[in-house]
Amino acid sequence: MSTVTSAWAAHEHLMIPGPCRLDPDDEEILGRPIQPHYGAHWVPRLRQALADLSALLGSRHTYLIPGSGSAALDAAMSNLFEPGQRVVVVESGYFGARLAAMARAHGLVVATVPCEPGLPVDPRRVAEVLPGSDGVLVTHVETATAVRHPVRQLAELAHAQGAVILVDAVAAAGGEHIDMTGMGLDALVTASQKGLGGAPGLGVVALTDRGRDRVHSRSCRPPTWFFDLLTWDRAARESPDWEPTPVTMPTNLVHVLASSVARIHAVGAQAFLARRAALAAECREGLRRLGLAVSAPEECAASLVVVARDPRADRIREHLGRNAGIMVAGGLTPYAEHEAFRIGLVGRAASGPMVELLLHEIGEALR
Repeated sequence: MSTVTSAWAAHEHLMIPGPCRLDPDDEEILGRPIQPHYGAHWVPRLRQALADLSALLGSRHTYLIPGSGSAALDAAMSNLFEPGQRVVVVESGYFGARLAAMARAHGLVVATVPCEPGLPVDPRRVAEVLPGSDGVLVTHVETATAVRHPVRQLAELAHAQGAVILVDAVAAAGGEHIDMTGMGLDALVTASQKGLGGAPGLGVVALTDRGRDRVHSRSCRPPTWFFDLLTWDRAARESPDWEPTPVTMPTNLVHVLASSVARIHAVGAQAFLARRAALAAECREGLRRLGLAVSAPEECAASLVVVARDPRADRIREHLGRNAGIMVAGGLTPYAEHEAFRIGLVGRAASGPMVELLLHEIGEALR
């Protein structure tokens, strides 16, 4: 075990890009006795969770699927595309490369568009390789670089060529402005454990009408029962008031997510997002004052994750773990693990006092 890893043995504060530490009210919900995934008590709560997610994302058709964000991406790709179709993937960093790998696993022909490290993709480069493609796949916020990519512009390019756009918003939802219908985002995937403030274990697949039309226009159904969204539609249609899902749902995880997303709406989504953006800007400015390089220009910097680059990254991470009980994450491609660290502003870490504590301890580590 490395010294950095061992320093996290008793971490008190998670300041990684996910999973997040839950709100105390949601921790209490998570510990309640398990309830069944059917019946008059359950169905209204599930419906409300889906309605609140749809309102937050600007989607028309939203699915909660047991599993990670990667499971939800598998579901989205399975339903939107067929083997042999061509897609353009923005290779934005670690998670952009994962999108490309997943697309190839689905039998898709992949054309990648690389990004300059720490910068958003140039839409003109996407436009150059887009003709003849059936889809564009892009990570809204690349966790490795903390860069927000221009998904609205990419959607316009995709639609002009008759293609659909699939957005990986796992590190964006609950932190960035998202209006799928208004921005033309046909399909979007996220997960419960980051900006949405829930516990890990739920993937979200959201579609606009255009995305749903693509799902229904396939020449044949995907070779999966669990991930076929029509399986989920059929269950909702056949048993809407008793058991509207085809599988056993992790009910406590849904209750936690419902509570967390309801809290966002209670504040007001725009006010909530503005707070997240301001907190991330405060964190970046504090890091710069300490002499650290911050990935991502301000005009495209993410709200849920901040990436700092410094040759002393391991030393900083070790100090944070040992002396303050703070866990931050190491660098990911295109940055080496030892030359960067990633700060997650999600869950309980998304607060002014936590950012102040973090900056103070980084300053101590650099003495």
